[in-house]
Amino acid sequence: MKSAAVTIAAVATPSGKGGIAVVRVSGPAALAVARNVCDHDGLRGEVVSHYALVGLIRHPEGGEAVDQAVVLPMIAPGSYTGEDVVEISCHGGEQTARLVLDACLSAGAAMAGPGEFTRRAFLNGRLSLDQAEAVADLIHADDALSARAALAQLRGGLRRELAAVETPLLELHAQLEGSLEFGDEDDVGPDSASMMEVFASSLESVDTLLADARGGRLIRDGVQVVLMGPPNAGKSSLFNALLGEQRALVDHEAGTTRDVVSSRLSIEGVTFVLHDTAGLRDDGDRVESAGVALTRREAARADLVLQIQPLDGAPTVFEDCCAAVLRVGSRADLASDMTLYDGLDVATSARTGEGLDELRRLMTVAVDAGRMNEVARAGRALSQRHRERLEAARTDLALLREQAEAHTAVEVLASLLSGVLAQLGEVTGRVYSERLLGEVFSRFCVGK
Repeated sequence: MKSAAVTIAAVATPSGKGGIAVVRVSGPAALAVARNVCDHDGLRGEVVSHYALVGLIRHPEGGEAVDQAVVLPMIAPGSYTGEDVVEISCHGGEQTARLVLDACLSAGAAMAGPGEFTRRAFLNGRLSLDQAEAVADLIHADDALSARAALAQLRGGLRRELAAVETPLLELHAQLEGSLEFGDEDDVGPDSASMMEVFASSLESVDTLLADARGGRLIRDGVQVVLMGPPNAGKSSLFNALLGEQRALVDHEAGTTRDVVSSRLSIEGVTFVLHDTAGLRDDGDRVESAGVALTRREAARADLVLQIQPLDGAPTVFEDCCAAVLRVGSRADLASDMTLYDGLDVATSARTGEGLDELRRLMTVAVDAGRMNEVARAGRALSQRHRERLEAARTDLALLREQAEAHTAVEVLASLLSGVLAQLGEVTGRVYSERLLGEVFSRFCVGK
């Protein structure tokens, strides 16, 4: 990453043809760069922040015009990065955007690295670290639910939750440190009852956040759904019917599916990742047996398993699964006697569409989609990084409470509490290192 003293530039919009492309310039020399590439009178003298100007963009070496564009200066600290920023909205297309960027680089800007604009926004206090991560989540959101969750986090949902945990702990830490410095004074330091109350409340709040961790993972990664059952049970037909397109090969010959075929499906804003798998039997050939092994592996790590029972065949005894399970009858249009099949959650037909809407509804119920929506609205869709830090903080906080109950020395309590606060602080970026920032911003694209 460049020093904050270096002015950076990059194309902030995706490559390809479009109506406009935006070249973003940020840093102490952003206005000077703009003046060098655009000769509009509004860039002379005192520049008006957030006032758009239309002018020719010229290459500073030779003065050749490369485009006519809208130039929008934003004066620090009222910009995305907290620095002076100029955004040049030029005509869309890779060639035009590249020419405008080249002009800015020739005028003194340096090429920005991945996530460097958002990194500067964090370092300048415009965003907390969890909010910066939400920017990337919003960009990469694949469905309405994940976009809603990212926006709620960007607006400070998770930060507010963590502040409610951190604030009393920070106050308690100050009191413990004060008691070490002014140990001879009777009115310095927390009393035992209030200290235990803070620990209990903090543990409860952290537990509440961690209870939503699974929902956050499902929002971010999608619900992993495995269709499993005997060969020629109609799994691939049901897979295609749920998707509304022909994604998996269907044939009357048993054992057609040898590998795992996956595709994404959105139901009520929730992304389900469907995995069509090889039929379960023990007497297949070597390749089919490898496919069966893949089926069992996928089922072991699934969030939801659809156990498929063909309703025109003998009742099936299903294997136990770790995940939530829905027992789904297939080929309901060919069923002669439904009383043969006990415990089905829904009967479906890929040919007629019977039961498909009910199956979709049951899938959302099985993964508690209502709770996922609550987590998204609150901005509590924890990432793996957030969860790991909170789990470490929870472990240290429980130890701290035990030590406080045992009347451990104040020095030890203060040290343990510092560790808890460090773990919590790494979620929001109140505490950070270059390693942590590299971990977070490596996910970003250039220009963001």
